[in-house]
Amino acid sequence: MILDNYGNLTVKGVEVYVKDKQLFDADAHITVVDLHAVKESIEGFVNLIYHVYDENGKSVILKQMLNLPRMRIEDEQSDDPHGQLNEWTLDLGRMRSEIATLIFWNSVYKGICPDIYLFDEENRIIVMEDLMDLSLLRFDLCRMIKHTHFAKKIGQFFAHNLFYSSNLHLTNYKKSEVERFFTNPEYNALEHFLFEEGAGVSWDRPSLPGLEEIRGKIINDQAVQIEFKRLHQKFAQEKECLIHTDLHSSNVMINHNDVRIIDGEFAGFGPIAQDFGRFTGSLILNYLCWFGDASRTATEKTDFQNYLLGAIRELYETFQSEFKALVCKYRNDSYALKNLDVDAYLTDQFQNALGYTGVNALSRLAIRGLCYDIARLPEKDQLLPAHLGMEVSYELLKHNRNYESIDNLIEYLKAFQVRNLAKC
Repeated sequence: MILDNYGNLTVKGVEVYVKDKQLFDADAHITVVDLHAVKESIEGFVNLIYHVYDENGKSVILKQMLNLPRMRIEDEQSDDPHGQLNEWTLDLGRMRSEIATLIFWNSVYKGICPDIYLFDEENRIIVMEDLMDLSLLRFDLCRMIKHTHFAKKIGQFFAHNLFYSSNLHLTNYKKSEVERFFTNPEYNALEHFLFEEGAGVSWDRPSLPGLEEIRGKIINDQAVQIEFKRLHQKFAQEKECLIHTDLHSSNVMINHNDVRIIDGEFAGFGPIAQDFGRFTGSLILNYLCWFGDASRTATEKTDFQNYLLGAIRELYETFQSEFKALVCKYRNDSYALKNLDVDAYLTDQFQNALGYTGVNALSRLAIRGLCYDIARLPEKDQLLPAHLGMEVSYELLKHNRNYESIDNLIEYLKAFQVRNLAKC
């Protein structure tokens, strides 16, 4: 292999490696593309990601976990330390966990994740199915491309994942064994950013000028801070099922007939409401970004926002109907299911998901970490959607227990069109 000074593959090294592993013929003409520059994800800070293909159309994605986070490597090269992040190291366990997680999720919902072709633990390398004919959902949403199938598939996946990896289906002994198998040292990688440094709980990360009042309202509201602490404790301690933890719209790949979930490095056992909140927060921030986008007509923006509201509704309705079908199918075989109040259980899940939506949306509204949906706008147009994002987050953290169904959330978001369209 051809490695750099940090023991990581170079572009030339990737070509040598895939031929040595007989993934490509020895005489194949191979092209290697470094995807770090074009893929918006925290994963780019901890992995090298290459698209590898030959002249016959054969292709794979190769990922190598860095010895150190990219930011630490850049700091060493530039002598510009980033404080706490400069102390962050990486654990190979996260790569093992990702592979096991992707395989498990494909077993509970076939085709939801890319297939794994090779795991080379010694060299920290995964080779997997090429999904380059798919786009990141976040970028498609920011181009107003409508996909009518992703919400249903993700809602079905959430139901299957929750059911089959929790004690709703597993015995206590079997769940403890599965939970132990999927123990991931990187599960809490987002914990600091969500619950300790997020824009709604701390002033540590600066936000856009003009957000001080609404941000102070959130930080100084005792009820909201109590809810933050409750959700933090739930995230850290509740081992409900196997969750992604970082399932935003840049970790979903899509085309006209396919949907894939990627980047499971931080997966572990936790509350399914976090995955709902991370994903719903992405959709809501995209919904709000159009209030700051002057490049589209009011009609175009309203039409696309209504599409997004429909997707959010379908996500939750599909999850609930699919979950109820699984309960009905297995109820006679499970003591836990026989005694489950399904409607109350789903209402509690929904309200927790709204709280996590507020937490996760706020984590993407500070300048460092500002979501692409808003960051792509001219600077002068970013304030309104960012302010609305904080307003929504405040509402969902403070009043999520007042929301009994998805209709309540849709009605609340719909009102923003009336109130804010004239400001666009």
